Amino acid sequence: MKLIATYSKPEEAHLAASLLEGNGITVNVRDADTVGNYWMYSNAVGGVKIEVPDAEVDKAKEILNLPKEANGLLACPHCGSGNVKMREMNLFTAISVAIGFMIPFASNKVDCMDCSESFDLKTTHL
Repeated sequence: MKLIATYSKPEEAHLAASLLEGNGITVNVRDADTVGNYWMYSNAVGGVKIEVPDAEVDKAKEILNLPKEANGLLACPHCGSGNVKMREMNLFTAISVAIGFMIPFASNKVDCMDCSESFDLKTTHL
């Protein structure tokens, strides 16, 4: 079974599950009781999860109008990969932490995990 969608409310998850079951797909709904009884725990448990068999993932995503693969909001301009990570701190902040006091400077660099190139966040178009 593979996780294909999460919902913050059990009602939404059960509607999606009934749509999938109506199209002949076996569905497993996880954490619906926890979120239904203790709604404040929805974010803590990751919401109500919908799982389907591995062989039916593409069909289920198509029925629910979900993207086949999520690349994230940022893409590397060099290789087009969505596997990118923003830098936590820049060089000046790292040096100030090493010296023993914190001078926060915002970092606007993004590193691609696939091609190991870096690029400025300001130059990207979201």
